[in-house]
Amino acid sequence: MRVSKFKIAIICAVALAALATDFTQFQTIKALRQENEALKQEAAQVAPLQQQLAQATNDAASASGDASVRETQVRDLARLRGEVARLREKTNELAKARQEIQTLNQRIASDAEVRAGSAAALQASQAEAQRMQNVNACINNLRLIDAAKQQWALESRKQTTDTPTIDDLKPYLAKGPNAEMPVCPDGGTYILGTVGEKPTCSNPTHALP
Repeated sequence: MRVSKFKIAIICAVALAALATDFTQFQTIKALRQENEALKQEAAQVAPLQQQLAQATNDAASASGDASVRETQVRDLARLRGEVARLREKTNELAKARQEIQTLNQRIASDAEVRAGSAAALQASQAEAQRMQNVNACINNLRLIDAAKQQWALESRKQTTDTPTIDDLKPYLAKGPNAEMPVCPDGGTYILGTVGEKPTCSNPTHALP
């Protein structure tokens, strides 16, 4: 029983850790998606800026032979080049964010499989713990019945070949007139047997050692 409880505790700890990890991953994906949307909006500005840059470059080229090139055109050209370079960097960041989201989605899918396995293992462990509890409870009932048989034989001066009835054993099973025979938790039927025999249960896995 101690081993079974220890296994259940470990599996519960694993399940809780998986839930905590899932929450952290959800928050990370949410943040990445928000950043993804922001980067998309900024990346959408690349094409217009590139057109403006091309136009400014053409204007500068056409005016390169003219000594009266306006200073504003030069500033606009430098500004547009800086904007395009910045937005290209944002575009790269967007691609990186998309890759991170894809990696996290794959990790979440893998974690989901682990959690499913943990849940199945937890259910199996709980079922095994319940089975062992029922086995131990039934064996204790058989010990109680055997002790009652021995007391009955001693007080009634019976031989090892004598077989008691349920009514014979009731006074030794519990105090009071309403004493009842113990019941197998798995629905098995108890066979009292003779005084010299151990009582048995119809469930073959429930047997006195």
